[in-house]
Amino acid sequence: MFEVVRVMSQHGPVRVELAKWHGRLVVVKRLTGVSPEAMRRLEREAAVARKLDHENVVPLLSTIDGALVYAYVPGVNLAEALTSGPLPVPRAVKVTRDVLRALEHAHVNGVIHCDVKPSNVLIRGERALLTDFGFAKDLALTAITGDQQLLGTPNYMAPEQFQGVRTDHRSDLYGAAALLYHALTGDPPYGSQVLRFLTGDDRVTLAPLPSDAAWLAPVIERALRREPERRFAHAGAMLDALMAVPTGA
Repeated sequence: MFEVVRVMSQHGPVRVELAKWHGRLVVVKRLTGVSPEAMRRLEREAAVARKLDHENVVPLLSTIDGALVYAYVPGVNLAEALTSGPLPVPRAVKVTRDVLRALEHAHVNGVIHCDVKPSNVLIRGERALLTDFGFAKDLALTAITGDQQLLGTPNYMAPEQFQGVRTDHRSDLYGAAALLYHALTGDPPYGSQVLRFLTGDDRVTLAPLPSDAAWLAPVIERALRREPERRFAHAGAMLDALMAVPTGA
């Protein structure tokens, strides 16, 4: 059914493969062992992915015998792009706008991504696409796990998510701001002090942005606020703030 080209990743019993299917390259996500929990997560991811149809979200093409078949997006992910250093400011802003458009679509459809980070953003030409809804929450479904379980990546994780408090769409906005900060500076927010910040240490402060990106500080600082109610109300509001940019960005 699938002609595997190469294994892209393996995390526990879940393998991601680049494969040929009906004459096209696709990305296949499937189990390689017996794991009821992993199976439930894949089923949940499929249910979430079916709700999304947006140019900045990697589309789910099909589900076959429990495997998820996604469109293949040639190019690199943002984490790979950042290995050579920060992005130019206009490029970093453009990528973040695309991520926010994807999040706005997801949130309107009752989906919280819960793991917005550079490796989950694919870059194809001038367009960025959000991928990997494996940790996502569908507000219309019963959660597989409670908020007590730590799901996500601390460098891009909102404090309420890290602390196991109930998350909402504003947690994703924190992740988008952390991603933008990393793209502009070359490092995630708070660096080696991130765990101190996430556990409530107010002495931890954010290092300044480069001078050519200083105008973005109010947007980033607002979205990175510890209290969700002090962040942007929704992805569209943060996107609007990023649209009010100097010419060329």
